[in-house]
Amino acid sequence: VQNQEFLVLGSQLLTDLKDNIYCSTNKLMELNKLHNHSGFFLIEDTFYNDTRHYSAVDYSKPIVDWLDNSSDEVAEKWDAISSGVLKKRQKDLLKGLNISNVPEFKSADMQSTYFSDLHFRLGAGYLYCHQGNCKHTFVIRDMRLIHPEDTQNQAEYPLMTFHMQRRFQKCSVCQIYLATKMTVDDKWAPNNPCYFCKQCYYLLHYKEDDSLLYHHTVYDYFQE
Repeated sequence: VQNQEFLVLGSQLLTDLKDNIYCSTNKLMELNKLHNHSGFFLIEDTFYNDTRHYSAVDYSKPIVDWLDNSSDEVAEKWDAISSGVLKKRQKDLLKGLNISNVPEFKSADMQSTYFSDLHFRLGAGYLYCHQGNCKHTFVIRDMRLIHPEDTQNQAEYPLMTFHMQRRFQKCSVCQIYLATKMTVDDKWAPNNPCYFCKQCYYLLHYKEDDSLLYHHTVYDYFQE
């Protein structure tokens, strides 16, 4: 589902786009005082990390370390992706890369990389990851020169040209009441993250004596 669309100038930094991407997880983490400034774009074979904040974490490091130190496992997963075992969308992220030659993934700073510096394929799916494990697919679908009908004030870019209308989040279980709780990595939940109304949350996560059934991560969820 498309959420947003932007016009971005080649002279702008990747962080200019990141700072304008809307995700409700950001708001949720801020309200719970758990906001994380880290994040990366994975474009082709490069992780572009946002390291502007002093507390920023390089999310790509454990991935690159695993790629460097687990060649057999990497080759096996690479083969699975290319042979159709995994979902088509996951294959599309790696389309055009040679199965017998896993690329040398590298990292760079998002805040020092301009869009004009990028090597990319129009229409290919790339990855945006933030807030630990919140992931989005994004696509660069067009590239052109600016024309007279475009906004000429460069300060207005990135210029949002589409924003999906937000809907109230209902409980993932009963589909009746509005969600007030959100769980992450909840082993018995149907989705990750998963949204619950108050009644369904306590019914599925607590015993009759009010003791916890199993460990999970939960946040208060506020409707926008």
